[in-house]
Amino acid sequence: MERPTFEAMLAAATGVERDGDQYTVADGYILAVYIGEPGQAMEVSEVTGLRLDAVFCEATSREHNSVYYVEYSSLHGLCVRPPTGAGGRRAGFN
Repeated sequence: MERPTFEAMLAAATGVERDGDQYTVADGYILAVYIGEPGQAMEVSEVTGLRLDAVFCEATSREHNSVYYVEYSSLHGLCVRPPTGAGGRRAGFN
């Protein structure tokens, strides 16, 4: 993926706030970034912030207190989950 594509995805993502080249995830939201090739992507979960450099993305994750440095060509996608309890009633066990 190219940087403009990734920026467009982040702009469309609910719960992601931009400040220049820095992106933060709003309280309660859970962001995951997928890196690798289609069908062989690795999930970087619990991302709290992203910084977009000219040639790579820096992803900070709560999981294992890790920082990942990823070339844009290795980015495959992202997933944003809204805060729990944000939806209506759901079928299932209480």
